[in-house]
Amino acid sequence: MKLALVSDPNTENGLGGIKYLLDAIGSSPKRVGYIASQPDPARDYYISTQQMYAKLGDRLDCYLELEEGFNEASLKQLLTCDAIHLSGGDTYRFLKWLKFRDLLPLLNQYVTNGGALIGVSAGAMIMTPSIDTAILCGDTNQVGLMELSSLSLVPFHFVPHIALVEKTSAVARELAVIPADLSQVYFCGDNASVLIIDGELVEIGEPFHWEMN
Repeated sequence: MKLALVSDPNTENGLGGIKYLLDAIGSSPKRVGYIASQPDPARDYYISTQQMYAKLGDRLDCYLELEEGFNEASLKQLLTCDAIHLSGGDTYRFLKWLKFRDLLPLLNQYVTNGGALIGVSAGAMIMTPSIDTAILCGDTNQVGLMELSSLSLVPFHFVPHIALVEKTSAVARELAVIPADLSQVYFCGDNASVLIIDGELVEIGEPFHWEMN
């Protein structure tokens, strides 16, 4: 299993986390697919992400939209890629449409079959047991999503864009607003990443891991 949970790919350690995962795949250049968290008519976010992967020597050339622009042929192409990039955006909206298209089982199987996942911000939270922590980085459930369970590829929850000093009281205050069972949480500032590479957990930068006693 090869997973990268990234807060911001525009930082040194955000990009470093993506590069670390791609290097672990071995083949070069890698072919990467992209799932948009919401419609991007001009593909501005896709193009900037495409340029980022090009700088790493890899190729992002498959785009999948989940809403009105959904395309089965693009989905089939996506599942043949070496890695899939789950974009940032509205976490609740992203998860709602992944569930509507019944893509969570497909992505789980993709990872089981050896595919790599790169989640950025919202995309990273979707790789965890649930997106209950999305409210901590400013997301609101405007789409009326009732069930917040997600891919559950890692045993911890993830909070992007928040760097905390190592004080249990500060963490407890952040988590107290969430009515969910959160036994492990990674708080990940923009210049940090968390990876799981073939069973090994790798921290890049200084993400803060909180675990309930």
